[in-house]
Amino acid sequence: MKKIEKRNAHRWAAYTLLCLLMVGFSACQSNSKNQSDFPDFDPKKDYFPEKVSIDHAIGFDVEYHNNYKILHLFRHYNEVADTMSFLLVQKGTPAPKGVDLPVISIPVEKAISLSTTHLGMFDLLDALDELKGIERKQYVSSPKVVSMVDSGEIIEVEPSGTLNVETIIELHPDVVLGVGYPNSQNESFQQLGRLNIPVVLNADWQEVDLLGRAEWVKLLAVLLNKEKLVNEKFDAIEAEFQSVLDLIAEKVTDAPLTITGIAQGDAWHVSGGKSFAYNVLKVAKADYPWKNDNSTGSIKLSFETVYEIGLNADFWIAPGGASTLQNIRDRDPRYMDFKSYKNGGIYNVFGRNTEGGGNDYYETGVIEPHIVLKDVVKIFHPELLPDHQLVYYNQLK
Repeated sequence: MKKIEKRNAHRWAAYTLLCLLMVGFSACQSNSKNQSDFPDFDPKKDYFPEKVSIDHAIGFDVEYHNNYKILHLFRHYNEVADTMSFLLVQKGTPAPKGVDLPVISIPVEKAISLSTTHLGMFDLLDALDELKGIERKQYVSSPKVVSMVDSGEIIEVEPSGTLNVETIIELHPDVVLGVGYPNSQNESFQQLGRLNIPVVLNADWQEVDLLGRAEWVKLLAVLLNKEKLVNEKFDAIEAEFQSVLDLIAEKVTDAPLTITGIAQGDAWHVSGGKSFAYNVLKVAKADYPWKNDNSTGSIKLSFETVYEIGLNADFWIAPGGASTLQNIRDRDPRYMDFKSYKNGGIYNVFGRNTEGGGNDYYETGVIEPHIVLKDVVKIFHPELLPDHQLVYYNQLK
């Protein structure tokens, strides 16, 4: 598969080895030991013969050295992009001198995840035993993880909605995996940083396509020294994804008209033309009224504007939190005028949701982009995949 060029100018402008206080490290960790403290260390040995390359994701990268790696996380959600970097040092070997960055000993053996988007990644890498804490069980779809929480193997660190720092400290994690939103620099993360508990803030939600978001599994593999396994797994996912793209390119000639979102009062937010949500529709060859828009998020339109288009649109994808046609009618009876309502063309991502509020689309769906793509192709071009049954999407009835 041809690699996708993803390193843009502003990313490389921000590509500096900064020890930012983003997560509250009051001081970067430094190594006070020298090589004599590690009698078995071979400075000429490559401790990481298996390596990953980052070909789709724009949010992180990794450098390899003989006995350490440098992990770079690129933040694009502020006005000025910047970089947070971590020094990942192989256990039993010395940290390099002169590299003043927060240190994480690898392979990580005790991790805490504060997002369900990481859980499928742990499972894919056969690493659930290394997962010692999660946000809370209520939003988890994985039966394995739920069972491990019930047995006490995994601890809830945010059971009441507020991060319990004391519980995290008691678990002595090697790393805490959070989510890097613009408001992520909170006191809890800063407190953990002051206690030398590294907090790695993922920003997979900023990726612009399915493979870019899925490739964040490689970040976890880098922490676990599971590059060989992740390369095997991701290569298979990538190949299957490409096979569906090839099928689309060969067979699809007509693109059905699609709208997105749902009105909130008089305003209707639809997916922007450069957004992740539209990219999913784009690769499946759907026609979209706002495909030439340059917004990476949503576009605010009037109800009347989208309503006029919705009357003749073949499909309506992701209408907010609606999971049934009754939900649609309750919001506004005028939606019953839509062609998609009359013809059964309304779909959402509730194919695998739980009563507690979990949604597997945001869990295993993240590392199954080939299945998500097949779902969308099944919706728009059912003749291409006659045997495929929807997994993450559901038809509203």
